[in-house]
Amino acid sequence: MNGEAGPAPERRVSWLILAYRLPARPGLQATVRRRLAATGAVYPANAVAAAPASPAAERAFRRLRNMIGEAGGSAQVLRAAVIEGGANLVAAFNAAREQEYAEIITGCGDLVAAIEDMTAARRFRDCDLREKDAALTRLSRSHDTIRARDTLGAANAEAALSSLAKCREALDDLARRVDRDPIPH
Repeated sequence: MNGEAGPAPERRVSWLILAYRLPARPGLQATVRRRLAATGAVYPANAVAAAPASPAAERAFRRLRNMIGEAGGSAQVLRAAVIEGGANLVAAFNAAREQEYAEIITGCGDLVAAIEDMTAARRFRDCDLREKDAALTRLSRSHDTIRARDTLGAANAEAALSSLAKCREALDDLARRVDRDPIPH
């Protein structure tokens, strides 16, 4: 041995695969794609969706298989281990999560900017506070959903969490100002 480290071994991931054929029915393809996106699945090929194996993903794929069958199509749910190209599939799955986290980060940035604008204008209204609190709640719920399906460690998960923390701090500061310097609705 020369002391040099070789390439990192590929992480072994068990995948669930939903391979399907849809009948020509208006809206069915969009419905299937939307539901697969909600599970976090990625598409390694047309009409073939993949997600890391988990009880939640298996339930979702089985429900979709049943829905497709009831609509007159066909589908199979498979469990698979990647022989080659696993890193590409993991990268595609992580890229999808990173895009979702990026939306959280952008939403948090927009929310903090709106709070800063309100603070600069000295507009400390309770109704604005409730609106911004509801927006933060939506972002937090979205983050929780993404985090639950981020089983392979997307790169910007911590940045999204940090952005949410900054939003909470800005919102807490706004709440203190609303309590201290309220203005009429």
